[in-house]
Amino acid sequence: MTQNGNTKILVVEDDQSLAELYAEWLADRYVVETAYSGEEALEAFDATVDIVLLDRMMPGLSGGEVLTRLRQYESNCQVVIVSAVTPDFDIVKMGFDAYLEKPVEADDLEDVISQMLTRAEYNEDLQELFSLIERQSTLEAVMDADTLETSPKYQALTDQITDLEDKVERYLQNLPDRDFRVAIERLQRTAAERREQQQYQSLTEDVLDTSEEGIVVIDRDGQVVWANETTEELLGVDRDDIQGSDYSRIASESYQEYPSGEQTLSDLVTHSLENMNSEVEAIVRIPETASKEQQWLEYWSGPIQTGLYAGGRIEHYHNITERYAYEQQLEDLHAVSRDLMTADSERSIGETVTTAAVGELGFEFAAIYTREENTGRLVPLAHASTEDVTEIDLPTISEGDTPVWTTYVTRTEQLAPDDEDVVDTRSSQWLAEEFSSWRLYSLESEGVLLVGMTTTPEISSRKNKLAKTLAANAASAFERTAQEAALRQRDQRLNEQNERLTRLDRINTLIRSISATVISANTREELEQEVCNALAHLDLISGAWIGKKDINTNTIEVRAKTDSLQYQKVGANDTPADDNTQRSNSTLPPTERAYRIERSVVESDLMTARSETEWEQDALKNGTNSIVAVPLQSEASILGVLEVHSKLPNAFAEEEVTALTELGQIIGHGISALRQKAALLSGGGTILEIQFEDDTGLATLVSDMETDLEVLNVVTESPDHLLFARVTGENVTPEAFEAAGFDPETVILSDSRNGIYCKVPVRNSSFCEKLTDQGVAVNCLGVKPRGFLLR
Repeated sequence: MTQNGNTKILVVEDDQSLAELYAEWLADRYVVETAYSGEEALEAFDATVDIVLLDRMMPGLSGGEVLTRLRQYESNCQVVIVSAVTPDFDIVKMGFDAYLEKPVEADDLEDVISQMLTRAEYNEDLQELFSLIERQSTLEAVMDADTLETSPKYQALTDQITDLEDKVERYLQNLPDRDFRVAIERLQRTAAERREQQQYQSLTEDVLDTSEEGIVVIDRDGQVVWANETTEELLGVDRDDIQGSDYSRIASESYQEYPSGEQTLSDLVTHSLENMNSEVEAIVRIPETASKEQQWLEYWSGPIQTGLYAGGRIEHYHNITERYAYEQQLEDLHAVSRDLMTADSERSIGETVTTAAVGELGFEFAAIYTREENTGRLVPLAHASTEDVTEIDLPTISEGDTPVWTTYVTRTEQLAPDDEDVVDTRSSQWLAEEFSSWRLYSLESEGVLLVGMTTTPEISSRKNKLAKTLAANAASAFERTAQEAALRQRDQRLNEQNERLTRLDRINTLIRSISATVISANTREELEQEVCNALAHLDLISGAWIGKKDINTNTIEVRAKTDSLQYQKVGANDTPADDNTQRSNSTLPPTERAYRIERSVVESDLMTARSETEWEQDALKNGTNSIVAVPLQSEASILGVLEVHSKLPNAFAEEEVTALTELGQIIGHGISALRQKAALLSGGGTILEIQFEDDTGLATLVSDMETDLEVLNVVTESPDHLLFARVTGENVTPEAFEAAGFDPETVILSDSRNGIYCKVPVRNSSFCEKLTDQGVAVNCLGVKPRGFLLR
């Protein structure tokens, strides 16, 4: 192999930009050529190439196929796989010299190339050693021992062989496992060249016995040639007993209880011996015994191509128990991650994580702390433990220098008892009292994961790494759940807004259509029934009715209703509405309350706010849960009440109540307009003759002074109802008011040529109240011998 500036490197990488990057890193020290596919690599390769950097996963010819082709050439080229695929102990099967996992840095390439150059030097030593041994064997075959012993040249040859043997042995002992198999095969070829079993054993057996891999050599006849000590430890066989025995029989007797998928190790060995040129690889489980725990072995068996045992087979048993357990735990974590991605609550996440920490990762205790929003404290959300761990009392934490609080506040990735951030205070002693070893992992702003062991003084690095991964997955799950909850709340608000806007749009559309109905109606009865019919088309509304106060019964009678309503009156069997000593507003039906307070009344949920009144029971029996009662108001008069029902609780929002209130005003104005229209068609107002037993002062003002009094308005909200009027006539003077018993300064508002505008207190006012309550407009007031004349 050439050195440094003359060393030629072939970069084979289907990612052109990556290939050019590798070439740029190496161009200063080596001769670099690039190929972007397996086909181009084979075309570019020749005897001048010293090292090949080979991508394993390529379209067309894969890296494995290219490597097979390269090994067919007579070349000492070193091949380095550069791939994102994690390597395994397949170095013998595929013949890799080194393996780099992507992503690769410039320093990684420099290191592996230096290693390849050094390894090439060792290969030359091996080749030189084999050549010297051949010469030594040839001399020993033709000369006697005395001649050889006295020969300086022979002695020099022997010294040179000894030096190289020491050098080669030290090299083999320091080789990593992935190169060890290749070295063994080279030594086997050396044994074939030397043709002396004893010399082969002195060079290899001591080295093989130091290997942590189990190794078995079988000759072409299926007999065990040799097995190392590790084989005894892993498979439970005595190598002295099996040496020279039929390996198929040994496997049948000793390997039947070692499963490998649906087969056994005995089946695998038998198959390999029946197909001597085949390669067999599998994962084998060695069951637990009284003396040792369960183990997992990586089994590989392949043919010996050259050397003393060409035509035979060599087996390797690599103990991968720790790696296998780690991979299984990773698979379990992947399954847990999938569960976390579908968890729909913090509680579910906490239980999944703590259960996984104990079940899959092997901790004896695990707990999740999360922040309580209303107090800001860290509180235990969920915990899990093995059966032999007694109940642990987890404290609530809100401040201080406790490890849990420190991990949460500083968002420390992980915290252990011996870390500098752990302060030895009474507040942190509970961890030391409960656990022999513990770790805390930050869940970012969501909380803290606590894991602990009660019997083991130290948590292994592998468990620690897995716990960190679990904590990261938990933090992501908590964040996702919070985001999804926020999105759900936002979507819910948007849906509620859209639903409300849709309903309001329908109500507004309905109000516009009702307005047209109000305008076009010829009678009040027609107007009221059409309004109820129109309201029945709203999905929100299950029924509606319009009522009017009956003076004789002092109750509100139903004048129009939707077909869905099952009753004709509300409150007819109750105590009269004006009996304040027996009834309160809270017990009055909504219509009576709306009529009395002249405002809309809302009953949001009759079921939860029940007061066991008769009207509530009637409503609930008919499936009504929400009610809105709206006064039909025109100017200062209440002409009736509209009551709207819904089967839904809390059905009417503020916007809908406002819209219905507006509708009540529209209906009230419509009724008032119909009444005025009827009055005009009948020739004016209605003449009423009312007899009074006492003089209110109005009779004197109207009759004695020969004046005309035009009523402008009647206000009934003051203690003495006020009559706003214009008084005309020849004798209309302030003195006339005084003669009638009124204070001119208080009563007279203005005095003009059109008359005197005044406000007259009506002390005997029950007639005015009753008339105005029924929507009567008093336009003119006169006097007859037996009473007033109202029009």
